Amino acid sequence: MEMPDNPLIAAAYERLYHETPLGFYNCGRLCDGLCCRGDCKGMWLYPGEEEFFTNREGFEVCETEGNYGYPMVICSGECKREERPLACRIFPLFPLVFEENEKISIKVIYDPRAKICPLARADKPLDRSFIREVGKTARFLARDEKMLEYMKAVSLELTEIIELEKLLTTE
Repeated sequence: MEMPDNPLIAAAYERLYHETPLGFYNCGRLCDGLCCRGDCKGMWLYPGEEEFFTNREGFEVCETEGNYGYPMVICSGECKREERPLACRIFPLFPLVFEENEKISIKVIYDPRAKICPLARADKPLDRSFIREVGKTARFLARDEKMLEYMKAVSLELTEIIELEKLLTTE
């Protein structure tokens, strides 16, 4: 398995290599690749991932206006499962990161942007070991200042989406 040159990203990939809801089954076959089939539908890259996907066969790095300055990666829908980006490896989850009194807290949630994912809509919850590993990996990544700032920014955005959804469904 080829790994990124960035040691932080490589370690995160390794941690999540065997922890996945469907093993090495291509989850894109469940939904016809809704999150990865192009037309600016892809997975946001975390800090340090862009270099791994630039000029890599089967992937296209796409600059976007979102994601706090980091690009998106689009795959053909048939990528090598062991070479997926972090966002794909943890989908449909996201580790919300909060900082209070200089203490970092992480809560793994279903990403509100993941409503397209059959795994997020399934009657059966995701495996607890997968959820735990997403949290452990997030705590590991949060030790890096750039990664922590990125995850806090995305967490704030997702929290706002969740609050807006609550407002819209209670009225």
